[in-house]
Amino acid sequence: MPKRSQHKRIVKIPVAYMEAIDLGNVLFPSLYQFENGLRLAVHSHLTTCYGIDWWEISLKTQLPTIWSYADQQNKRRDAMPWIGDSRRVQVLPVHLVTLGHLEEIVKKYRSDCIPQLFPTIEFFLGHMEVVKRVRNLYTHMFPCITKNDCDVAKREILTLASHINARL
Repeated sequence: MPKRSQHKRIVKIPVAYMEAIDLGNVLFPSLYQFENGLRLAVHSHLTTCYGIDWWEISLKTQLPTIWSYADQQNKRRDAMPWIGDSRRVQVLPVHLVTLGHLEEIVKKYRSDCIPQLFPTIEFFLGHMEVVKRVRNLYTHMFPCITKNDCDVAKREILTLASHINARL
């Protein structure tokens, strides 16, 4: 018998779909901290390597598609300035890219990031694969995400977080 969700149903989706809502609430805090911690660690480390303008000086030529993606996201932000307009933190270009983009940045800057950020590229990519898979299930509202999926992702996040925290 499926567990009944505590959430009010606002769209008439099957009850079984409602179970994933509670799992998402458990996973979000870990994903949020992980993604933003990875962003800040990469930004901090590449600032040390290339200077405060690393995004423009190096990334723009090394990974032009990621640079263009962030530029487009920034233009979209400017077109709707009332959405996400909190001044709580400074928005950096690295905040405008996806988790997959962050992975590509670490891969491209492997000689700078390994072993300074993570022991090996295989270690980083192996843990990232699991985190990205579950994160995508969560963010794309996949109704069959399980508690085990969330637990596995949280363990992988904790493993990577120990290395990220050493850089923050």
